[in-house]
Amino acid sequence: MPHEIMNVLSELREGMRQRLFQVPEYRALMALDRSIEEIGQIMRDNIAPAPMNETRDEMASAPEQTVAACHPAQVTRNNAIASAFAETLTAKLDQRQAARATGAHMQGLRALGA
Repeated sequence: MPHEIMNVLSELREGMRQRLFQVPEYRALMALDRSIEEIGQIMRDNIAPAPMNETRDEMASAPEQTVAACHPAQVTRNNAIASAFAETLTAKLDQRQAARATGAHMQGLRALGA
């Protein structure tokens, strides 16, 4: 019985996933999520971990010490990649919305007999 429930839920999920992937905005959202995750992973990979050989007393007495940050050139590169992706995605969404608006306008004119 639980196995059958899992099968039904999996089929339902797959059907919903297929319908959602037909919606351009959903695909754009998924692309953004994927890009955010990938860029975040790149940024996490570039952050050096704090030295672990300090005792708690040493760490408490030196609160100004922080974890090493990304190299500025890498941060700039990551920001440029993210910005370029966002600009491209925005332009494509704008084009699609303009095409839809034009199509709706043309249908309205046809309905009026113009």
